[in-house]
Amino acid sequence: MAAIDPAERLLNLVIALTHTRVRMLRSEIRATVQGYDPVDPSMSEEESKKRDAAFERMFERDKDDLRRWGVPIRTVTDAAHGDDIGYKIHSSDAIMPAIDLTPAELAVIGVAAEYWQGAVLGADARQGLVKVASQVTHHASVDLPFAARTTAAQDATAALIEAAHDRQAVRFEYASATSGTTQRTVEPWRLMIRGGTEYLVGRDRDRDAPRTFRIGRIHGAVKKVGSPGSFEPPEVLPDTMLTGPGDPGTALVALRAEAGHALRSRGEFVSSDGDWDLVRVPFHHPDAVRDEVLALAGAARVVEPPELAASVLEHARAALKVTHG
Repeated sequence: MAAIDPAERLLNLVIALTHTRVRMLRSEIRATVQGYDPVDPSMSEEESKKRDAAFERMFERDKDDLRRWGVPIRTVTDAAHGDDIGYKIHSSDAIMPAIDLTPAELAVIGVAAEYWQGAVLGADARQGLVKVASQVTHHASVDLPFAARTTAAQDATAALIEAAHDRQAVRFEYASATSGTTQRTVEPWRLMIRGGTEYLVGRDRDRDAPRTFRIGRIHGAVKKVGSPGSFEPPEVLPDTMLTGPGDPGTALVALRAEAGHALRSRGEFVSSDGDWDLVRVPFHHPDAVRDEVLALAGAARVVEPPELAASVLEHARAALKVTHG
């Protein structure tokens, strides 16, 4: 018979052992579970012995794999004949323990589901949240206002993931700090996160060169162009593309003691100013540094450049205005 994928054979074995009424003998497993070679009476005795030995090795390996992964295979012997061994999986043994999330944990899962709402994964995310929430003991809910809302950037992320998987080019409007808003046609190679910011790495067909795009700067819908499988991404990306392009520079950031470890790891300690440590941090996108400083909630501030310090202050005031109404 034609060979099948080992994972498919294991799944077939789990299904068979779960649905058998009492147990399955090895001979029954070999004869009925797809993926194992059944006995062939037309074979010679020598070939038959080789096939028997191959089945035994495969079955023992499959049992070990399933048990290692937590699948509870039981060995069932006949009451009258102790050497007559069979196998069964009791579905009650495989049931997961009850999920008991705290209200805060459930709220965080809700945030993750909200992130994908309206995008390609929206329906799956919402269905998963409903299933988890239905098993949780009811508590007072925890509201996380403004934690996550559907945006064009989130829809763009989902569309780009799908296009990268299908190896299909995309077209979108992109706002660049140097050339304004232009239309780009890109072969999406990989999506990555640097400093909490999402980037697309791919080949810009209009410029015939590799480029890195900040997903938050994509405007409007991401449209697929051409046919799936129209390009092959490189196996290894250039080191320069892993940092992302932008307007490179350095920022002098003041950090409280024991705060801003990510900024400290990328930067260089300059001096101390009272209770503050001054660290010079290189960056490719100034707004990425701004976001990191804001996330530290008062344990960091930008000293220079002045335009970046002003941007941090502006965004902090806007966040306070939204919070207090």
